[in-house]
Amino acid sequence: MTTLRPTAPVTVSRPNGSARQLIAPASVGVLGLLVTFAFSWVPSVWFDEAATISATTRSWPELFRMLGGIDAVHGVYYAAMHVWFDLVGYTPSTLRLPSAAATGLAAALLLVLVRRFASERLAITSAVLFLLLPRVTWMGGEGRSYAVQVVLAIGLTLVFVGAWRRAAQSRRSRLLWWTAYALLATLAIWTFLYLALVIAAHAVTVILNARRDRRSVGLFAAAAAVAGLASIPLLRLADAQSGQVSWILPLDADTLHGVFVAQWFYRNNTFAIAGWILIVIGAVLLLRRHPRYRRAGVGFAAVVLPWLIVPTAGLLVASVLVDPLYSARYVTFSAPAAAVLMAVAATSVRRWWMAAGIVALCAVLTMPSYIAQRTPTAKQSTAWNQVAELVARERAADAPDASEAVIWGPLRKHKAATSRVIEYSYPEAFAGLVDVKLKTPAAQTGTLWETAYPLDQVTERFDGTSVAWLITSDKQDWRPSVAEKLAALGFHVEREWNISTTNVVRYVR
Repeated sequence: MTTLRPTAPVTVSRPNGSARQLIAPASVGVLGLLVTFAFSWVPSVWFDEAATISATTRSWPELFRMLGGIDAVHGVYYAAMHVWFDLVGYTPSTLRLPSAAATGLAAALLLVLVRRFASERLAITSAVLFLLLPRVTWMGGEGRSYAVQVVLAIGLTLVFVGAWRRAAQSRRSRLLWWTAYALLATLAIWTFLYLALVIAAHAVTVILNARRDRRSVGLFAAAAAVAGLASIPLLRLADAQSGQVSWILPLDADTLHGVFVAQWFYRNNTFAIAGWILIVIGAVLLLRRHPRYRRAGVGFAAVVLPWLIVPTAGLLVASVLVDPLYSARYVTFSAPAAAVLMAVAATSVRRWWMAAGIVALCAVLTMPSYIAQRTPTAKQSTAWNQVAELVARERAADAPDASEAVIWGPLRKHKAATSRVIEYSYPEAFAGLVDVKLKTPAAQTGTLWETAYPLDQVTERFDGTSVAWLITSDKQDWRPSVAEKLAALGFHVEREWNISTTNVVRYVR
């Protein structure tokens, strides 16, 4: 059986002094922030990020009302982003900056975690490889909670390991650590429900170590139970709102691609092949108790391997037995475990320059993904920033006192919303336009999105306007029907544009 109380391996080289202990984590943390935030402002905001904007730029009472009907599983993240926007205001960059900062923090915490088991060299390599994973560079530029989830997963694992290693200390010390674990586990679940699978992975680790420390087994069980009980209200809300994940498809052949590519090597098949070779080698080395990790032994594997396997396996099983729940990006929080196993393989070579070469190869392999993630249409082919720039530029040439209207048409791939999400994302470009179809603003509906009138019912709202804009999907194309209705009001098409998946038409009279 395994133990979580190994002594440090012979190869560990510790800096002297607590301040020097922070140099490596701080360095990779700053590196993570810079790498993931760089050029994150280039891609357009897309639908998921628009949901964050819609939820967090309304008042607190309106946000709480919305969470009672939809997106309760994202409530903690929305609340944190609401506070952030209250402090700095909303822009696409401020939307994504917290994720970049969280990614840097995650890299720093991962280094600290690995250093608890093995050498500084392996810890640094793990953090660097983590920052090279395409899923990680993606999450660092995404205005959603994925990077925060990874921080919580690593932090929870750090507290778990710390609590287990206090088994031989005083009862008070043990209780303090396991209380901290229960509190952090509760926060993690409330931030993202699937983080309960990290606790399930820790339960597997506990089972592997049960014979060596039975007291900690009971304390872990109690802490996990407290977190579970504290999360019951969220579970009830999530069950009532389960329709919001109806877009997740049943398992099929594409699921294999999700598991072996999209989870950690997002849209990079070549890196996926190399990464999985390293992951398998790293797992074998830990399970065989390679001499480099003999003292850390299988205890290291007992933490890392369940973290890698249990969340994915749990979602796949649940998708078969209950409802489709598996989505590759929902297992982003297992990426640190993949990076650690890759690092174990990379640092197992005899020469340092060979290990450096493996890391350099991974950096080369990730570059196509990194560049693709920072192109203007990287996020679901949206180019809303270009639409906003176009409208702003054309409006700037109009008379200052001109009254202009806008018609928001369908949004490609998302039936619940309209192309008005572009205004949520880039509000300055559309300030002052008369939204002729608007019935109830999103903040007043108790949902993420607004309600609208049929165009035939609001023709009087065009009175006094000399320009009308139609912004619509290129697939659900409203141009013919809108042109006919506006012609009866004296409007004619002045100019049309197609920008990626969006058609823009300017009518004048």
